[in-house]
Amino acid sequence: MNDASIEQLNKHIGVYDRQQLLIWQRMSPVERLAVADQAYHFALESVRLTERQRHPDLSEEALRWRVIRRMQGIKR
Repeated sequence: MNDASIEQLNKHIGVYDRQQLLIWQRMSPVERLAVADQAYHFALESVRLTERQRHPDLSEEALRWRVIRRMQGIKR
């Protein structure tokens, strides 16, 4: 990765805290996967709750499709 790519990546995701990077580096692959899984499920539940609040009359099937589309970044 060249300097321009690193600069672009930093602008996109921000600069990570050095201490957090060290913690992640010490984690096993299974631990990192568990953290990623927890983050995914938190995001999924957050999207589900906000969609239900915005559209209380949606059927369960319509709600599932809205959640899927938002989680996958599909524009309406």
